[in-house]
Amino acid sequence: MTANGAASPAPPGRHRWWSRVAAVVAATLAIGMLTAVNPAPAEAATVDTNAWYVLVNRNSGKALDVSGASTADGARVSQGTRQDGTNQQWQFVDSGGGFYRLKARHSDKVLDVAGASTADGAAIQQWADHNGANQQFRLADSDAGHVRLINRNSGKAVEVQGASTADGGSVVQYTDWGGANQQWQMIKLSSGGGGCGSAPTLASGTHTIQSGGKSRSFILRVPADYDNSRPYRLIFAFHWRGGTAGDVASGGTSGNAWSYYGQQEQSNNSAILVAPQGLGNGWANSGGEDVTFVDDMIRRIEGGLCVNPAQRFATGFSWGGGMSYALACSRANVFRAVAVISGAQISGCSGGTQPIAYFGIHGISDSVLGIAQGRSLRDKFVSNNGCTPQSPREPAPGSRTHITTTYSGCRAGYPVQWAAFDGGHIPGPVDGSPNESGVATWTKAEIWRFFAQFQ
Repeated sequence: MTANGAASPAPPGRHRWWSRVAAVVAATLAIGMLTAVNPAPAEAATVDTNAWYVLVNRNSGKALDVSGASTADGARVSQGTRQDGTNQQWQFVDSGGGFYRLKARHSDKVLDVAGASTADGAAIQQWADHNGANQQFRLADSDAGHVRLINRNSGKAVEVQGASTADGGSVVQYTDWGGANQQWQMIKLSSGGGGCGSAPTLASGTHTIQSGGKSRSFILRVPADYDNSRPYRLIFAFHWRGGTAGDVASGGTSGNAWSYYGQQEQSNNSAILVAPQGLGNGWANSGGEDVTFVDDMIRRIEGGLCVNPAQRFATGFSWGGGMSYALACSRANVFRAVAVISGAQISGCSGGTQPIAYFGIHGISDSVLGIAQGRSLRDKFVSNNGCTPQSPREPAPGSRTHITTTYSGCRAGYPVQWAAFDGGHIPGPVDGSPNESGVATWTKAEIWRFFAQFQ
């Protein structure tokens, strides 16, 4: 397979073309490591009042939820497994002076301390918006991008009672002591407007935008039967060192079967696909500029097409895997999941403390980016996602097989999966063969299944 070749594709039949670029990759990775930086994360309490957010409790990993999706005054607010329903979506309405009312999307009612109580343990409910002090909250920053919600009337924090980790755990107010059950991750789902319900302003092909004062480009594939009333998955596919966006979009000599690492075929017209072009055919992410480029692409794409903001995904091979990992670190509240193929920490890791669904794929005999580097990336999110640590089985040398492991104990909605294969630094291994093929590889179907589980 030559689908993932260098800028000049190898002739058909030369399946081990990666040996030709391995030296280039190894030589340039050190540069990437030196130039990638970890800019400080933005303050957690920065609020977009046009956006809808899901608020995930740090202790339980569950979302702030109006019980039973009730629309009644006095309906109880609890925690539930994150599913991004409208009863888990909240808009911050500015009350002035740094205080906000949190409006539930399904009911248009706001978060309210019952009876304007100032007591510990007073229930949090929803109620018609009257802009009372018991409906106003300020955001206090905690570490790792979490916030505490402090009520204006009582000065107490919104918490999950008793540090419960169960669905239906009660949400109350309590003296602010900074516990994990008082800390919430703000996950932005949308910024309002967008391309849903409007005629598309983007089409399949190459697009150029300005990002960080530079001209940047990406290749877009819009489903042939695009429907502007249907929110689509958005999948970013990052090229390797020395590769191009065109290599990813075309699938090389494997054609459509390997386009966007096989996600065009696997998604079967159900996803919008993006192949970004790296500067110098790499992803050094100097000063965070490549993450900013992703932010800018999202704004442009979602302004012109109908995207489900709860279903953004990223994948890539080698340096493209490193870029996907950088997004897992810095944009865990933007992307739902990433799949890192033979990656390493070579595009930086700003933040890197929040959970995100993570799938790592790596060859046991990778001589360019050793499998220990892939395991290290995986283990960060084993920890972040609260999974039970383990040393997954890996195939024996010469077995020409792969072993995929799904970790146990992970927080609901934040799985970690690991696939080790008997092979080297390649993105399309084939069981039973020393060669690779974008047509026959198992990686594309496993990546798609991992992404598609999020509905």
